Amino acid sequence: MGKRSILIRVTLLVALAAGVLVAGDGDQAWFDLEGCSMCKNFAAEPGLMDHIEWQNHMISDGVMTISIVDEEYQGAMKRAEKNMAAVAQKMAAGEQLPLCGFCTSYGKLMMAGVMIEQVETDFGAVVLMTSSDPEVVKMIRAHAKHTDEEYEKIEKAGGFKSS
Repeated sequence: MGKRSILIRVTLLVALAAGVLVAGDGDQAWFDLEGCSMCKNFAAEPGLMDHIEWQNHMISDGVMTISIVDEEYQGAMKRAEKNMAAVAQKMAAGEQLPLCGFCTSYGKLMMAGVMIEQVETDFGAVVLMTSSDPEVVKMIRAHAKHTDEEYEKIEKAGGFKSS
């Protein structure tokens, strides 16, 4: 499997767990590295998007997401996460900020009560998104499936265009 990029990490969870969400229209891009208040923090780190491998794996009660960040880009990832945390604080304080389709969908999952467990590793992170509610499990899996489909389109088109 080739390199893929990840757009979710702990600080995104903080913002969306607060339930503060700017609803997007139906035509919004699934990923928007320029217009999404969260995602643009990844794009702001030169080369970062090209140095993260990302995978979704279906599990019995949801999805396991694995991200592998090349060692020389882990500092860039930490800076992006710190900047996302600042965005999360603004959103938690009530500021209306634009989000892409991915982040909007992720927020809906959080508001539906998805359980999130994140394990930081020396290579990146493992995130479990789970629920005991079969309808929420369907939502989690639909989100992951759509994400995989969108990443496949991006890869076929030559990947994310890094700064």
